[in-house]
Amino acid sequence: MLYIDTSENEDYFKDPIIPESLPEYLQKDPQFAGEELLYFYHPMVPTVILGHYQDIYHEVNFPYLKQQHISVVRRNSGGGAVFVDPGDLTYVYIDTAQKVKTPKFSHYIHPILQALRSLGIDAQETGRNDLTYQGKKFSGMSFSQIGDRVLYGGTLMFNVNTTVASQVLTPSKSKLADKGIKSVHSRVTNLKPFINQPNFTISDLWKTVLAAEQRANPEMQTIHLTKDDWQKIKQLGVQKFGTHRWIYGSGLNDYYIDSYFHGIGSLGIGFNVRHQHLADVKLYGDLMLMGQEGANQLQAQLDGTAIDLKQIQRTLERQQLDQQLVTGASRQIAVKIMKAVADHEN
Repeated sequence: MLYIDTSENEDYFKDPIIPESLPEYLQKDPQFAGEELLYFYHPMVPTVILGHYQDIYHEVNFPYLKQQHISVVRRNSGGGAVFVDPGDLTYVYIDTAQKVKTPKFSHYIHPILQALRSLGIDAQETGRNDLTYQGKKFSGMSFSQIGDRVLYGGTLMFNVNTTVASQVLTPSKSKLADKGIKSVHSRVTNLKPFINQPNFTISDLWKTVLAAEQRANPEMQTIHLTKDDWQKIKQLGVQKFGTHRWIYGSGLNDYYIDSYFHGIGSLGIGFNVRHQHLADVKLYGDLMLMGQEGANQLQAQLDGTAIDLKQIQRTLERQQLDQQLVTGASRQIAVKIMKAVADHEN
């Protein structure tokens, strides 16, 4: 394993786009091909990070975002929207694997759990990609794959402003209802209050987790990125991750529905209606098992489908949505689409 030490590169992370372009650069650059990589950083500015497939207009409280001068970016990986600030520690693993059907979060999270337990925090891995303590979430992992390079990344809430997080994030009501909670604030917690060491800082947490990783990987070597690397990372940020189209998407839809599937994630569908057929269909959500190719296929198949319950359901079934999600998912989504159209007409 190669540990990429970014502790002396904090100035780069003052640009909220850099944390999103950095992993893609590492996944694609030939100098790192075949290497298992690990790095940490903590954000220098308050930022909302959207999952790859999420609809920004349904996930973010824009007036509050602007009022509080919070940045907003979009990552390559799936999963849900998160709020990060200097009280957060982010960890990223990059490895090599063929096409992954089920992300192996547990494998990469084990040293982090060991580190936290050494601090007296008996954290648990719950759901598909969360870490919790005393029933509250303090970390969520996301996954992406470019070629044979896979990425597992997540956040550790050390001392994040949870009040701001609960105000700026607006997750789907169906997701909150499934979890039996009313807000983001009620389901998350910081780690700092549970660490019984005076003056323990986020830098100390970084060192503690890194030490656990070194114990798990005794052959680990430390490297630093060059100025040329950072220049290329900045350029990628300007060309892709900092563009309006990447962050905000190509436009709004007149209709939007979402469904949450327990232990799997949420699926949102934005669409217009033209001549009694679905049009301009766009998929959103925090599903991590549906890759870009699958999402594009489903969008293309739904686009042009007649506004008819059975036809929409058959289209979804042909794309094996019941197998990917849960039995009955196709009908559930089709019913919601028909209801959205009917409500709009009324």
